[in-house]
Order: sequence, then C-alpha cells, then structure tokens
Amino acid sequence: MAAGTLISVEEYLKTTYRPDCDYVDGEVLERNVGEFKHGRLQIIIGVWLVSREARWHIKVVTEVRLKVTARRFRIPDVMVLSADAPVEQVIITPPLLCIEILSASDTLNQIWDRTQDYLAIGVPVCWIVDPVSRRGWIATPAGLVEAKDGVLHAGEIAMPLSEVLE
Repeated sequence: MAAGTLISVEEYLKTTYRPDCDYVDGEVLERNVGEFKHGRLQIIIGVWLVSREARWHIKVVTEVRLKVTARRFRIPDVMVLSADAPVEQVIITPPLLCIEILSASDTLNQIWDRTQDYLAIGVPVCWIVDPVSRRGWIATPAGLVEAKDGVLHAGEIAMPLSEVLE
C-alpha cells in the first residue's frame, strides 16, 4: 500500500499485511521490522516473559493489533496482558505493558509517538529496548527514563537486560 493512501478502518481490519502495518488516521503505515537483531530480541523477550506467565499472572502476545482510538491501531512488538484480560482478536483492553524494540531505521520521534499512543489508552508502562546499544528505557505518563541499573520494571515484572540481550 503506498504511503498517503487513505482507507477506512473496516478495510484495514479486514486486510492482511505482511508484515502487519499500523493504521493511523486513515493511513496504513509500515513498521520497521525484518532485521535479525530486532526479530531475535523480540522472540527472546517473548519467551522470557512467557516462561514467567504463571508467576506474574500474565499472558504475552507478539505483533497483535492494539486499538488506541477509533481511527488508530498500533502493533507493539510485544504486549503483556493480565491473565484475566478478555481474549480479543484486536486488543482493546489496555495491556499492562507494551514493548518496542528499536530497528536501525527507527527514529526517536516514531517510537515516542507509539509509546504516547499506548500511554494515552491506559497502558501504565512501555519499554523501549535497543539491541545494538544494549540499552533499555522505561516510558510512563511521568516521562522516559533509562534503565541505568540494567533492569526494566513494570509493576512486579522486572526483566534484567543481561538475560535477554545476546
């Protein structure tokens, strides 16, 4: 789909994109995916969190559409939902945590816009992880802070970067 082409929400929701695309105010936006380090880190973080689902009473999904407004859908790299959250094909219940993994072509503004969308719908915490610099940041409504101690926190969830970064 060419950039700048406007389509309806209904058309977006019934169309399959490979890889899936965000939908922002009528426009289908490609996401920066497909790089080895991005994909590898995404699966490692997912597996790390899935292995702790029972302990933290969570369920973990990757690359699932999240409705942030009537005309805006995002696809976080990883989402952590409460184990009690309803099963939704397009997530509308705010996750406990959204995780974005930086790709080489991502800009700070792009990632900041994404995390602001998540926070605006009630996601309490977002993590941003850079597999190249091996750093992580925690975004909350209060702002963005680097995980200087090397541990990303979201409520009782704590993920040491050293356990997921190769």
